[in-house]
Amino acid sequence: MKKYFSIGETAKINNISIQALRLYDKMGLLKPAYVDQQTNYRYYTIDQFIYLDLIKYSKYIGYPLKELNDLLHNKDIVKLLSIIKKQQKIVEKEIIRLNKISKDIGRIENKIKYAIELKETNEIYFRKIKKRFIMDTLLNKKDKEIDIEIKIRKLDKILEENDMGFEGETGYFIYLDSFLNESEICYKSLYSTIYADDIENNTLGIKDIPGGKFICIAYLNNEREVASDKLRKYIEENNINTIGIGVEVQLFNTLEQ
Repeated sequence: MKKYFSIGETAKINNISIQALRLYDKMGLLKPAYVDQQTNYRYYTIDQFIYLDLIKYSKYIGYPLKELNDLLHNKDIVKLLSIIKKQQKIVEKEIIRLNKISKDIGRIENKIKYAIELKETNEIYFRKIKKRFIMDTLLNKKDKEIDIEIKIRKLDKILEENDMGFEGETGYFIYLDSFLNESEICYKSLYSTIYADDIENNTLGIKDIPGGKFICIAYLNNEREVASDKLRKYIEENNINTIGIGVEVQLFNTLEQ
């Protein structure tokens, strides 16, 4: 004689709710193996647990339960296998996408930690920075804040459309001659860093910021002018030979470098 499990026992063993079992019964997706006519209690057999697994996995991969219902009623196991294989590929792609997001979050976390650890502002310091791969877009001297924001969004859109991951840094190239000789900060272009793994296709005009030793200063928004003067004077007084690369980077604690 087959052993029957009550609806409560079946729900507990399979880690699903009684409400879900009642829904599957109503849908015709999984009918109880036996219903007591006097009490109307529902009972299931262990042979039916495999169907609960199929239902659970179908929900995981986003396969419609109605279509699963049709497959089970038609007993089309070959088609079911084909669908499972297809959905498995979708899941694998999603895993890759989520791993990429995880890396994005990790890199942004590191940027935030770096910014938080900058306890002092308006202090000159040197930092070795590795080569960064970037995509950039030219700016116009007449560009206002809203124009720059729109260009940043357009750049982000290009990265998304080409499945390129944002590495976590957005900044500006400045005209270094104007900064050093005319005491003026003029933006040449804005850029976003991208993963080195995503640069196989260079038809998008991917560039890089060479790695090396950078002279830096961090400042709050209202300290920008003071910090710029201090950096400029330090370079001049110490006869530092610049190589023509000047960048301004927005950090995640509202500090700017």
